[in-house]
Amino acid sequence: MRIRRPTLPIVLTLLLGTGLSLLATLAVARWERANYRLQFQRQTDGLTTALQRSINRYTDLLLALGDFYTVSEQTVSRTEFSRFVQRSLATYPGIQALEWAPVVSEQNRDAFETGIQTEGYPTFQITERESRGGLIRAASRSYYIPVTYVQPLTGNELAFGYDLTSDPTRRTALEIARDTGETAVSGRIRLVQENNNQFGFLVFLPLYSGSKVPGTQTARRDQLNGYLLGVFRVADVVEESLETFNYNIDFSLSDQSAIASTQFLGSYDAATQTVITEEPQTIARRPCFSPTDCTHSLTTGGRQWAVTFTPAADYPVLTPWGTLSTFVIGLLLTTIVARYLSQAQAEVARTRELSDAKIRLFSMASHELRTPLSTILLSAQTLEIDTYNNHQRIYGRIRATAKRMNQLLNDLLTLSRAESGKLQFVPELLNLQQYCQQLIEEVQFSFEATPAIDFTTSGDCQKAYVDPQLLRAILTNLLSNAVKYSGPVPVVSLGLFCREHEIVFWVKDRGIGISQADKTRLYEAFYRGANVGEIGGTGLGLSVVNACLQLHQGTLVCESELGQGTTFEVTLPRVD
Repeated sequence: MRIRRPTLPIVLTLLLGTGLSLLATLAVARWERANYRLQFQRQTDGLTTALQRSINRYTDLLLALGDFYTVSEQTVSRTEFSRFVQRSLATYPGIQALEWAPVVSEQNRDAFETGIQTEGYPTFQITERESRGGLIRAASRSYYIPVTYVQPLTGNELAFGYDLTSDPTRRTALEIARDTGETAVSGRIRLVQENNNQFGFLVFLPLYSGSKVPGTQTARRDQLNGYLLGVFRVADVVEESLETFNYNIDFSLSDQSAIASTQFLGSYDAATQTVITEEPQTIARRPCFSPTDCTHSLTTGGRQWAVTFTPAADYPVLTPWGTLSTFVIGLLLTTIVARYLSQAQAEVARTRELSDAKIRLFSMASHELRTPLSTILLSAQTLEIDTYNNHQRIYGRIRATAKRMNQLLNDLLTLSRAESGKLQFVPELLNLQQYCQQLIEEVQFSFEATPAIDFTTSGDCQKAYVDPQLLRAILTNLLSNAVKYSGPVPVVSLGLFCREHEIVFWVKDRGIGISQADKTRLYEAFYRGANVGEIGGTGLGLSVVNACLQLHQGTLVCESELGQGTTFEVTLPRVD
């Protein structure tokens, strides 16, 4: 019997349809795994950022306290110390104690102890731990660093008078802080005042004679007055920072700067949202996606902490519904599925680009707004207590930081309106010469040290029809950049030329210049030149200038050489 073979088009259609369906299925599977992994990575990034921000908040407390000591010329009484730290104690649950520990020589030990006893502490003495864990009178040594002020005192009585140099872990951090002149964090410790099974860490801020840190290590050792220190509980710091998170992700925290046996700081259990201070036993856990996804670093006081993440037992499992659906639908409608996949992949790419842009925006805004806000808050707090007429410098700092915040918010608002099509061109009749002189004063007022800005004008500039808001955004950003990138003594010029059919402004500086490679990306938001170094900035200024110029139908020309300076020429059409 002769077997009838299927026609060739049917066979080719089946083979091609099956092949495309398999390819589409594999692509969707890969896409789902990538999204699943990306979700986990974003969650761990968020947890890491929250932990780092929380640690920074705690260490910044000592800087505020250090400013208080500086403006008080380091003559802070016990009562003043207690009054100053009360707000911090009520706000930060991770604080075990805030303390002041001066340097006391062996020759002055008896007089120091007697002085404290006369303040109402008759049993006070400089103490240390004995081998069995109890506190005894400290042995004789060349100098001591005893805890003299401690808040709150209740619950921390054992720390009062404790010699910090008697413990190797504390002594190591003390010496690092003393020699560097910066804050230093200790390794994990069992707190003198802590009876529970919990680890803590100490942050030390050295204070020296005078208001500045001495320039050499020898001078820093000779002029050391003592230390401000914060005693913080690891578990409380971590739990406070993650109160608003509800991710099914466990993690362990370790101090990579310590020896292996003392690295463990605590384990976070997502189910109970608490930190477990006992080292976990080796148990079978779901594997992480990759070392990059699972391990992040934290920096605090010169030490490196590592956060190792692990999906919790109830972390959502990847269910490949999309893969199964794609395979079934692909067998029936091959071409439709292929088109769907193409659109889906393009949408994923756009979503990721939008997500990356949002992350950059939030990171920049968090940093650029948090720093001036912290300066304003700390300066304002200092003004409340300052009795030494040091107001002028603090007023200048508040003024400059507030101006920077206002400029940043204006730039963000301008870009947002430009992208949404709501930025409007509303021209007015202006005297450009007076307008530019006023604008120069505003720019100068936004810096702590008033920069010199030369102004030249040519032609009839008494009446010009321009949009004052757009022009303000253009010239303010160009002048601010010229001052900022011109070094400690900026040489900046603003020129105004009014011609029959156009108005020309130029802003010239002798600063660091712009490379040819960076010129091609001048108007890209958040992009900054490779040679800016540690000069602060957001990368939004020229994007704002470009958006405003487009509405004003103007042009911008940039001429620059590295190390020689930069000239920006703005040309606007003159409308009668």
